[in-house]
Amino acid sequence: MAVLRSPFKALNSWSARLPRGLTIIDRYIIMELQKPFFAGSFGFIVMNLANLLYIYANLIVSSGVPIPIVLKLLGFNLPAIAVITFPVAFLFATLLATGRLSRDTEITALRACGTSFRRLCVPIILGSLLWSGIGFWFNDQVVPWANRNVVDLVRTIMLRQSKPVYKDNVFFKGQDNRYFYVKQVDERTNVMYSVLIIDRTGPKQVVISAKEGTWSGKHWKLTDGIVHEYGDEDFVEKEQPFSNYEVTVDQNPETFFKQGDLSPQEQTAKQLRTQIDTMKSGGVDTKGIEVDYYLKYSLPLATFFIALFAAPIGLRFARLGAFIGVALTIACVFVYYVLMSICRSMGNAGMIDPITGAWFENYVFGAVGIYLLWRVDRSS
Repeated sequence: MAVLRSPFKALNSWSARLPRGLTIIDRYIIMELQKPFFAGSFGFIVMNLANLLYIYANLIVSSGVPIPIVLKLLGFNLPAIAVITFPVAFLFATLLATGRLSRDTEITALRACGTSFRRLCVPIILGSLLWSGIGFWFNDQVVPWANRNVVDLVRTIMLRQSKPVYKDNVFFKGQDNRYFYVKQVDERTNVMYSVLIIDRTGPKQVVISAKEGTWSGKHWKLTDGIVHEYGDEDFVEKEQPFSNYEVTVDQNPETFFKQGDLSPQEQTAKQLRTQIDTMKSGGVDTKGIEVDYYLKYSLPLATFFIALFAAPIGLRFARLGAFIGVALTIACVFVYYVLMSICRSMGNAGMIDPITGAWFENYVFGAVGIYLLWRVDRSS
């Protein structure tokens, strides 16, 4: 334990500020994680900002956007970058910390004194849970606000476009077995053109068609149309023209009319859950949006699942040298994001359920990590 004695002396003043439930070994490992974590975070953020600047370069030059606006645009991208940075930086820190402790035989000394490697991983797991929580808060509260500002800046300043609000050819299902189709909507006047309503709530099917209509909340006013009532053999039994006709819809149609509705990345988890429930009640396929909803939880928690995997991997490959941590970080990040991209696409296509589409990569890294943690002390 002589190897550990001198570093512990330097910890005394700093460790006094850590929670009392942690042992001096826990505090020592936490300090080992600090420098590579923040260094990795800084490096990964800088690389992503440089990549964004390269992507925006053509728009900046062609649109003549001033430097302060460019800096503001990069600043609004920082929260989203930070969320994906936390898992990568913690992976990097864990691999470097466990590798350094193993190469200097400090882990060997501790295990010889009866401390299992799984016990040594406790501060790593606690740190990963802390940064998972911070990542979730960022992803749920800060990132949607920042993304809305990014979209507005790119659209209004760089692309010189006004905000699109509505779309054409909208179809949705009501909660009471009624179907609605609107060919076109005028955003300036809230006027709908070529409205068709199929009502199957009663014993006979009723089809209402109108040239125009307006809405106020859930209340529709249709003009210049015809009501068709069908008989048992799907023949028109009754036809009644109208100049004015009022319909009450069971949900606000703006959810389906607005083309400029916030994307999943611009909404909190609660807002997105509400939108999914509304769209489901309207008969709209929500598989893709559901995958994005579950990603709001799985992506921040990647820090925890990656930590389970990184700790035993760092121990196993420590003897290969100090730079093995960098190589393993790149390899693990590549595998993780390839799995995430494939599973997200499969979830959007309905090939797998949305939860699996968002969480599969965490399942894989978590399962392998738990197995390696279980084996690491048995194989020594």
